[in-house]
Amino acid sequence: MAVRAFQLPVSYSSAGAGVVIDVRPFAVGLTFLSVLALFLLSGQMLNLIGIPYDAAGGSPLVKIHPASYLSVPALMAWIVVDGGVAAFLVRGWRESPGLIVFFLAIGLLAFQVIFVQKTPISQVIDNFVLTACLFASLVRLGAGEMRSLALLVQGILAVNSLLGYAEVLGGFRLTPLYVNGELLSWEWRATALLGHPLMNAMTTAVCLVSLALGAGPFRRGPRLLLVAFHFGALSFFGGRTAMVLSAAALFVIAAGAGARLLLGWRFSLATAAAAILATTLLVIGVILVVDGGMIDRILHRFVDDDGSAMARVAMLSIFRDMSWPEVVFGPDVAAVKAMLPRIGTPYAIESAYIGFVAYYGGFVTLFFLLGLAAFFGELVRRFGPSVLMPLGIYFVISTAISSFSTKSLELALLTTLLITAFACRRQSPGGAPPC
Repeated sequence: MAVRAFQLPVSYSSAGAGVVIDVRPFAVGLTFLSVLALFLLSGQMLNLIGIPYDAAGGSPLVKIHPASYLSVPALMAWIVVDGGVAAFLVRGWRESPGLIVFFLAIGLLAFQVIFVQKTPISQVIDNFVLTACLFASLVRLGAGEMRSLALLVQGILAVNSLLGYAEVLGGFRLTPLYVNGELLSWEWRATALLGHPLMNAMTTAVCLVSLALGAGPFRRGPRLLLVAFHFGALSFFGGRTAMVLSAAALFVIAAGAGARLLLGWRFSLATAAAAILATTLLVIGVILVVDGGMIDRILHRFVDDDGSAMARVAMLSIFRDMSWPEVVFGPDVAAVKAMLPRIGTPYAIESAYIGFVAYYGGFVTLFFLLGLAAFFGELVRRFGPSVLMPLGIYFVISTAISSFSTKSLELALLTTLLITAFACRRQSPGGAPPC
């Protein structure tokens, strides 16, 4: 049986009286705060309020995201709840072996960064330690706690999409968009709560496809409305790959639903009304987008990518100036970043996997990606094959953007969204929902 409390001695005497404190409420509270910080405090927002998280200068301590600072004590509290480190590891290996493998992969990467390359550790912490800590914390929440958190996450993402509409249609920006200290004043795409248009597009795409698959704490009617609402917001975040993949996924899901209807699948009148309303709103949205000239901007993103496609081809040339030992065991990171403008990618290598090899070397990349695959496998094992579609969308998107090869919160956002949504998906009327 798990130990949920520890004893604080009133005196140093071993026989002295003590006060028993239940740690679980602290663990739950810190987990909720970690998620709130993750979704509400983007790098752009931190820069705006005077914390140079993504900007030049400042202490190395401010380069680590507040969600990471909250997730580590949250994990420590859950370790106490489980009965100590040994009990936590035993339970982790029994219930989440993929997470333990992922922790080992993070340890290997941290060794490479600290002792071999001697570069800042903030990227490893925010990309991977935060993700692993959140997974370990989230899966220990009770059903009621998980449902509350799922509603909170879905509410934040609904506001995020609403801000996407408002920013572009209203001609304002919640947070200025800086990349490597340079203000992108020409960028029309919305930043909303998550800070970067591509991060918004990826998260929104995963969210709407998960909802379309039946995940989330909502009934079918509200889910269909949210799917249409989020899909419309993708146009204002401007992620081409996210738009195409989401449309393809929705087509496959709709085709499956149509086939079930032909086979006699029954549905409620409320579901039919919600589907009709969602379709109507989507059509109205398309008309407004075309009438307002937004379609020209969207089509321009597909017709003229400002050299993005060529940059993705040219980025392979970054390995030409590396020796084989550098390719295998990792080059000098500063030298790699200095090469980026010359190959046409001044900000980052636009592929998470090629970028990982370029920054950390093939040896570390191979073992780390095996650990990441084990972690994703843990999500599939827990929530079933339906989680493969949103994971596949993330995988394809990450091949075309820097993602976790640079400092990013994408993996933590993805993990939190999938766990809260699929842990609370509703079952058929004959079965109770998991939360």
